[in-house]
Amino acid sequence: MSDTLSNRTVGGDPASGPPVSTKVRHRPSWVAFVVLGSIFCLGMGFWQLARYQEATGTVQNLGYTFMWPFLAGFLVYAYLKYVRLEADEAESALPAAGVDGDEGDDDEVGGHPDGSPPRRGPRGREKIVTEIPADLLPTRRPVKEVRTRDEGLDAYNTYLAELARQDAAAGDRSLERHTT
Repeated sequence: MSDTLSNRTVGGDPASGPPVSTKVRHRPSWVAFVVLGSIFCLGMGFWQLARYQEATGTVQNLGYTFMWPFLAGFLVYAYLKYVRLEADEAESALPAAGVDGDEGDDDEVGGHPDGSPPRRGPRGREKIVTEIPADLLPTRRPVKEVRTRDEGLDAYNTYLAELARQDAAAGDRSLERHTT
C-alpha cells in the first residue's frame, strides 16, 4: 500500500497539471484498532463455524460465519476511506495557486466573484461546498404557537369552573370532617 495519493482521475487518465503528492497519515492507534478489530471479527467467524459444525449448530451460526469476516473487511474499508477523506481534505486546504502551479490571475474566466481563483478539490474538480454558511440561517427561528381549538375540552373546563363556583357559593363542604 502506498503512502501517497495518486494523481489519477476516476477513468484512469492522468489529472491535468503537475502531480501533487499528499502524504497519507496513518495513526498507530487507528491502525491497532483496525488490526485488533479485524482479528477479533475473524476469530468470531471461525468460532461460529465451529458452533455450526457441532450437533447443536444452526443455520444462524452459519450466517454469522459469513457475517463476521464481512465486518472485518468493512473495518479495513472504513479505515482506508477515512484516511483517504482526511488526505483529500488536507489537499483541498492547500492554496489553489500552489496546487495548480499558476499564479492565480484575477482576470481568469470562471473566477469567483470575490476575485479569488476557483479552488480545485480532489481529482482536479472544482471544490463543492458541503456546509451551510453560518450566516445563512437566523440564530433562532421564530416559533409560531398554533393553538388548536378543542370544543370538548372547552366544555369540560366550563363544567369544572361552574362546579368550582357552586362549591365556593355553598361554602366548600368537601373539606369538613364528619363526626359520628
